Amino acid sequence: MKSLPNRNPCKGDPLLLLSYAFAALFCVLGVSAQGEVDSPEPILISETGSTRVLAVNAENWTGALPATSTASVQAGSRIVVFISNIDLIDGEGANAFRVFASDRAGKQFRLVVEDIQALPKRPWIYGMTVRLTDANSYNGQPEASKGGLTLRISWRGNTSNRLRLTTGKVQVPDPDGWAPSPAPSRLPAQAQRFTTGGDRKRFMEQATFGPNNALDFRLRQIGLRRWIDEQITKPYPTIPYSNFAQKPFDGVAGCGGDYGASPEIDLCHRNHYWIYDNQKWMMREALYGEDQLRRRVSWALHQIWVVSARTVYQNRWMQEYTEILDRNAFGNYRNLMREMTLSPAMGEYLDMVRSTRQNPNENYPRELLQLFSVGLYMLNPDGTYQLDGQGNRIPTYDQAKIDQFTKVFTGWTQCSNASNPACANIAVGAPNYIDPMVLLTPNNHDQTAKSLFNYAGAPNPTIAACANCTNDTNRRAYAEDSLNRTLDNIFNHPNVGPFVGKLFIQQFVTSDPSPAYVARVAAAFNNNGQGVRGDMAALIKAVLLDPEARGSKKTDPAYGKLREPLQYVTNILRMYNVRAGTHSSSGATTPPASCQGQSDGVFHWVTGEMGQEIWSPPTVFNYYPPDYVVPGTDIQGPEFALANTGSSFAKNNQIYYFTMGQGMWIDQATGANPYPYVPCGTSLDISELTALASSDPTGSALVEGLNSKMMHGTMSDAMKTRVRAAINFNVSADLKARQALFLVASSSQYQIQR
Repeated sequence: MKSLPNRNPCKGDPLLLLSYAFAALFCVLGVSAQGEVDSPEPILISETGSTRVLAVNAENWTGALPATSTASVQAGSRIVVFISNIDLIDGEGANAFRVFASDRAGKQFRLVVEDIQALPKRPWIYGMTVRLTDANSYNGQPEASKGGLTLRISWRGNTSNRLRLTTGKVQVPDPDGWAPSPAPSRLPAQAQRFTTGGDRKRFMEQATFGPNNALDFRLRQIGLRRWIDEQITKPYPTIPYSNFAQKPFDGVAGCGGDYGASPEIDLCHRNHYWIYDNQKWMMREALYGEDQLRRRVSWALHQIWVVSARTVYQNRWMQEYTEILDRNAFGNYRNLMREMTLSPAMGEYLDMVRSTRQNPNENYPRELLQLFSVGLYMLNPDGTYQLDGQGNRIPTYDQAKIDQFTKVFTGWTQCSNASNPACANIAVGAPNYIDPMVLLTPNNHDQTAKSLFNYAGAPNPTIAACANCTNDTNRRAYAEDSLNRTLDNIFNHPNVGPFVGKLFIQQFVTSDPSPAYVARVAAAFNNNGQGVRGDMAALIKAVLLDPEARGSKKTDPAYGKLREPLQYVTNILRMYNVRAGTHSSSGATTPPASCQGQSDGVFHWVTGEMGQEIWSPPTVFNYYPPDYVVPGTDIQGPEFALANTGSSFAKNNQIYYFTMGQGMWIDQATGANPYPYVPCGTSLDISELTALASSDPTGSALVEGLNSKMMHGTMSDAMKTRVRAAINFNVSADLKARQALFLVASSSQYQIQR
């Protein structure tokens, strides 16, 4: 495959640098713009004077640009179409593109892209070989002979113009806006477009729990890359961990009585046996924490390495699990694998704490492989499935292999031996969910041979039986060595890079990334540029700075992700200077001075009613399955699994409380309730919107302000018209601002993070 040279403006010939004055300045400053450039929209080339795709049959193509379309189009045929206005980076090829065809009945097909290459005499034009076969067999097969198809091409989240693909000169009126797009006679001017205000806001939505003015100012000061580096070294957490002591398993014994016995006992139950404080802490960290990127990465890891408060019953158990996520957010994935394997919270959740050679339990090893590392099927480096000779996916493992891995994870349990120096956090009468699991009884570990993954270059494909397990010291050494060898064997599996990389892209940027994007992120996971595999910092940079992630806007309808409930709420709150509540059930209008003007973070039921109760995913598959496909499409959209009638009503109702209802009320302390459940409340500061509403009675300034602040300039004209009409009443500026904010925040256009 041929392509244009890499156009990173800090590389290449001097003439190219001269044509990019701003890029040259960036090079002088030692800053690379690659990954922070707004990618152009590809242009699908038509016949001259027509909206018919210029296409030829692949078998007849000579490598030159044809004068007219000669393709004989039918299901399964291979054709070459032509595109321009793209600028490929090194290694970018056919898997960076998606070609969509739609028939007259409205069915959409994702066609198979086989190749792309620059024309030898016109390198600014590319020939793309496409097979008229639905890549996912979702709608059957496309058929151009029955009225023709419309074609468009997606690249880096942007979409091309639409053209007709027909078997002949079908005379059908063109929709409004369609126009011929003949081949350009020369290289189009390509002005480098660096990070804009719109892209900064998109970046803040991806890399944090929501934009705010202070963060935007910092990004303008130092840029996206340096901000990421700054975040990697920033102290954490901003809001200290609560560090409540461990308690006996029985809450009655731990608190001196059952819930409801007294205010003090109720407080003990709330702090130790509920996840109230875990949720409150998480909400406050998301709203006010300076360690925003670490918190986002940690939250993403929680949705991969799932532990749920539905099984892990104490506040401190969940805190220790969270600390593992936080500690490893910018560390190495291999270290995370070991820490999480020996986490007593994970051991409790997936039963490893009870797995012995006499009674092995496969829960943890099965989920370690399926959900945390390699996945169910063999992957190519770009995350696409490897297929056998019959076109079937190739399983990564079978039940026999699970049985082999299960033997490795037997024998570990809670660190409850007071004489063991590793058990530093034992609390009398309480299970130890702080210290990592240990082999209290080494003979509970399976000492027979184990057969692991045997891929090319696999470390430790087998582990021999213990040859000298005659005492606990040797048994313990054998078990520890087996564990490390096994984790190395899994960690180095070729699936891990694309599997983990795609999950992180889905968490941060877009639910259905191109294989090329996955491949670039996987490559960063496999090698951070210094020969280190599993470097989480390198992985995050690759996800957030990729050309498919960056840009002021994305025009491909399939690009982006539905905002999951937590990020949906925190994005809005952070944008509008979230603060303590302004009213309460007792009529007070001023929150207690102890709140320091900040929200208490107590609004977990808001996301819970939307289907995402913080720290309590319903299953080990997360709050939503990572491979969920949007109904009626072939588009992956995991968060859409939470979208139903009930959650939609809840989302509208809850955002109504924050906008029209002015936020969450304060629960005042009284003699009967000295420990208020909602001590500070939560509200928005919409003074900025009120000022816009006051300045322009037509509502245009208010709508444009919301468009810029919340949707980085992507609001459709139709939506602007509807919002202006909906607020065109003689009401106060405050009410008009709240109405407009509610309408935009609850709109489908805002709910998709693009």
